[in-house]
Amino acid sequence: MSDLGRLGSFALAALAALVLTVETYVVSFHAARLGVVLLFLLALHLTRFPRLVVVREAVIYLCFLAYMLLELLWTRDLTLALNTLVPAANFVIVLVLFGSLAAFHDLKAVLAGTVCGFLAGAAGYLQLSGFPFRYPAEFSYNSIAGMYLFGLIVSLLLASFARRKGLLLVLAALAGIHVVATTSIKTNVGILLGAAAAAAIHFGLVSRLVWRHALIILTIGVALTFAVASNEAAVETIKRGTERVALGIQILQAREDLPGYTAFERRATWQREGLRGWASNPVFGHGVEAFRSRFGLTSHASHVDILYNSGVIGVALFYGIFVSVLIRLYRARHGEYRNARVIILGGLICYLFISFAGTIHYIATLAAFLALGIGILKRA
Repeated sequence: MSDLGRLGSFALAALAALVLTVETYVVSFHAARLGVVLLFLLALHLTRFPRLVVVREAVIYLCFLAYMLLELLWTRDLTLALNTLVPAANFVIVLVLFGSLAAFHDLKAVLAGTVCGFLAGAAGYLQLSGFPFRYPAEFSYNSIAGMYLFGLIVSLLLASFARRKGLLLVLAALAGIHVVATTSIKTNVGILLGAAAAAAIHFGLVSRLVWRHALIILTIGVALTFAVASNEAAVETIKRGTERVALGIQILQAREDLPGYTAFERRATWQREGLRGWASNPVFGHGVEAFRSRFGLTSHASHVDILYNSGVIGVALFYGIFVSVLIRLYRARHGEYRNARVIILGGLICYLFISFAGTIHYIATLAAFLALGIGILKRA
């Protein structure tokens, strides 16, 4: 592929990642407008490669979307249903767009463009909000944590292909620090669980990688520690975040409210109500956004929301995507890109855990991660 072709691939991926990042924190850039921009980017891809890749995971999610459209026949609040349907349509577009980028374009250029697009969006958020040096008003910490989680994963994916990994590891570490600073318990614990599970399954490979890059990791750790310690606001932010992570682990162990966090029992109540309502119509569900329509909010858990709204059919379709990617990981176990496979596994486990504590079944950055991971596994 020519240098000009790689530059075009880089630019297209950067634009796609930029709009996904900006959509996280710019309220006026809502899901419908995001969909229009994504379709435009998809059209740009088609001008160069008049083909699209529709992997089986995209087909599964498309069936999920089709079933939700069928649910409109028994959905009570059609206006509220758009809160799920429009982002779900974007989810399909992102799967196809990033899947096609990973399949037809230069993979390193696509990953580099994705990282740079994320960085541009994150820089915009820093300029707009001042985070992490101060907490903005009406701070949506879970959404922002998800944004930085995506940046962390794609930086590590690019590092797995790069010869010189230092700068990319710094970017990944900075993204991780920002996730901690958001104080999002489920995202931070999800990262810990994903990293621990991937390291345990690929212990030999991970230990060799850590040993091989020990000097770089140590240097980055010392430099970032010094940089954070020299800024009082940053120290306070990181301290608050780490305390919240520790509290989240304690809550998971205790399974009850603890001082400093009183939402566990409330969340448990929502989940009990959701499962009780699901039991009255277990196969088909009560309709799109039925839980929010009845209780005024989501259950804060994808599996409960989907069960209540779409029944067993919806849960089987959505979580079938995770099973499908796990199958791809198993089949590629002797293939190439071993380092990338470890990151994909860790990211998949992380998002799976987050889905049990948050509604992420229509989050566009999840779709982008899945598409890039699947593209790498297909090449492996």
